Amino acid sequence: MKDLQKLVGSLNKSGALSGFLGGVAGGGLTSLVTSKKGKKTGKKALKYGALAAVGGLAWKAYQQYSQKNESTQGQVHRDFANTSARDNHSGRTFDYTPSHMPEQSFEEVVDDNNESGQLLLMRAMIAAAYADGHIDEFERQKIFASVEHMDLTVNEKAMLFDELRKPMMLSELVAAVPNAQTGIEVYAASASAIDLKQPVSGQYLQALANQLCLPQELVSSIHKELGAHITM
Repeated sequence: MKDLQKLVGSLNKSGALSGFLGGVAGGGLTSLVTSKKGKKTGKKALKYGALAAVGGLAWKAYQQYSQKNESTQGQVHRDFANTSARDNHSGRTFDYTPSHMPEQSFEEVVDDNNESGQLLLMRAMIAAAYADGHIDEFERQKIFASVEHMDLTVNEKAMLFDELRKPMMLSELVAAVPNAQTGIEVYAASASAIDLKQPVSGQYLQALANQLCLPQELVSSIHKELGAHITM
């Protein structure tokens, strides 16, 4: 478990992940770095890996959401209350008040010293990959075989195999989210690793957003950021 960024990279190479992260593995990171829009996120991704790219994307989406809603915080609070009331699965509430969370709080989630935060994002990606039906039994065996030949320690391989054999249930994933900024990054990680063209992907992400109490405008900002990076 000493290098979770490396494990995520291994998942990318194995073909287990699609979407934005699949693009990173396939060379999309080059366009991300050279693009004026994604330069900051791309440089972080080059230095720290895919998890940092997800963290930067989540912060940027929250920033855009904040700028749009700063002048209407009263309405945002009412929307947040309504969203919380509809959440009858996890019983959790999170405060996504605009301009309430600094960039540092997003960076801390994917910091190398925060192994629990990195691990949660990796588990979110794996759960999403399974949810969209992308990994069937045949594909899973191919991934296992691919990981077996990667430059990972025995413990790293064992951990990755364990996660692939038994991905987190949605309720388990949400229960493990400690705060709002982590919730945004968990959603961004899930959306970045899933095949958005599959109908079941939308159903899974909607359920995740509902249980995380994410305002719809914030969800839209995350997908806008993802779309911008994928189509660069």
